[in-house]
Amino acid sequence: MKETGIIRKIDELGRIVLPKEIRRTLGIKDGEDLEIFVDHQGIYLQKHSRLLLYDDLVKELCELASSEMNFNIMITDREKVIASSMPEFLEVPFNYQLSNLLETREEYESPKEENIWEHIDRQGYYYVTPIIISSEVIGFVILFQDQSFLSYMKNFAKFLTKIIGNKIDIL
Repeated sequence: MKETGIIRKIDELGRIVLPKEIRRTLGIKDGEDLEIFVDHQGIYLQKHSRLLLYDDLVKELCELASSEMNFNIMITDREKVIASSMPEFLEVPFNYQLSNLLETREEYESPKEENIWEHIDRQGYYYVTPIIISSEVIGFVILFQDQSFLSYMKNFAKFLTKIIGNKIDIL
C-alpha cells in the first residue's frame, strides 16, 4: 500500500471526500460504485465491477460462443477484459477508443483492420456492443476476427448483451 500523505476529516454524516487527483489517477469517475472492505487494520476502497459478480456466466457465454458459433469473443467490465475465448486478452485494459464508447453508449464496428487495445498488439476487425443496465454502460461484448462481420454475428453479440444485462438487472 502506498502512502499519500493526504488526510481528510469525516463530516457529521460519516462522509469523506476522495481528492480529485487520487480519483483521476485511479480512474474513478463521478457516480461510479466503490466497494468497501475492512479488516482489523483499516478500511479499503476498491472500484466495483457488477460483471465480476457473474464471472461464471460470462466465462460460460464466451466458451459457448467460441465453441458453437466459432466466434472470438470477449466480455469486459468498464476497464478491462474479464472473459475471453482468447486467453491473451484476459485482463487487458481499454484504450481511449473503448473508454469513449462508455460515454457515448454506441456500438462500434471496425471499418478496416485495427488494434483497439492499450497493451496488446492484435490487428483485426472488431465489433463492440455495450452492456447497458438502468441506462448505465457496465461493459461490452466484443467480437474479433480477421474479416468483417456478417449481420447474424452482430445480432448474436447484441443478444448476449441482453442476456447478461437482464441477468444482472433481475438480481
